[in-house]
Amino acid sequence: MNNILLLSSGLAYLKQFVGREAKSVEMVFVPTAGNPDKDVWWIDKDRDVLSKMGFSFKELDIANKKAQELQGALDGVDVVYIAGGYTYYLLEQMRISGFDKMLQEFIEQGGMYAGASAGALVAGPDIEPCAAMDDPKYGPGLKSSAGLNLVKIVPMPHYDMSERKGIIDSIVDKYESQYVVVPMTDDEAIISDGKNWAKVESKRSDVEYNWFNKVK
Repeated sequence: MNNILLLSSGLAYLKQFVGREAKSVEMVFVPTAGNPDKDVWWIDKDRDVLSKMGFSFKELDIANKKAQELQGALDGVDVVYIAGGYTYYLLEQMRISGFDKMLQEFIEQGGMYAGASAGALVAGPDIEPCAAMDDPKYGPGLKSSAGLNLVKIVPMPHYDMSERKGIIDSIVDKYESQYVVVPMTDDEAIISDGKNWAKVESKRSDVEYNWFNKVK
């Protein structure tokens, strides 16, 4: 069963991933990766897109939360959606709160994980390859850059962004002997059962393009 979905930007595949009507899905939305920034338009964008797709969700910022509260928020949930932002910050907050282990247990028990951008990157074996794009200073307390290891590949989102493509090509060259680094455009995603994986189409919607136009 493919219970892991790694997204770049386009969320279209999410409906196929969950496999049933969006309104029947219990989802937790984690915006934590955006905390270091004041203008988190991309997280607002995800909220808007998910809502227009028919999903309802409860928000859970994992920073400064007690383990009991985080565990309670996962009870009875079908999907945990991790929005993008600052990868090192997100991973550090997962480690501090213990949410990393909770997520692994959640998935082992049949829960579904959907991570976009930083939420996709932390799902891999290590986030070190993304250091060229995502400043490690935002995770100053991290003792290790090891990711959640939910998948055996290192996803690289936003490959079709002009400022990212050359950097990602360099990352692939640098780390090809250590990891399987998989670039994703903003209209692609990766599905996985934890062992096997496949790239799928996950188009950006008109709603997303409207958001992009707003911030240009």
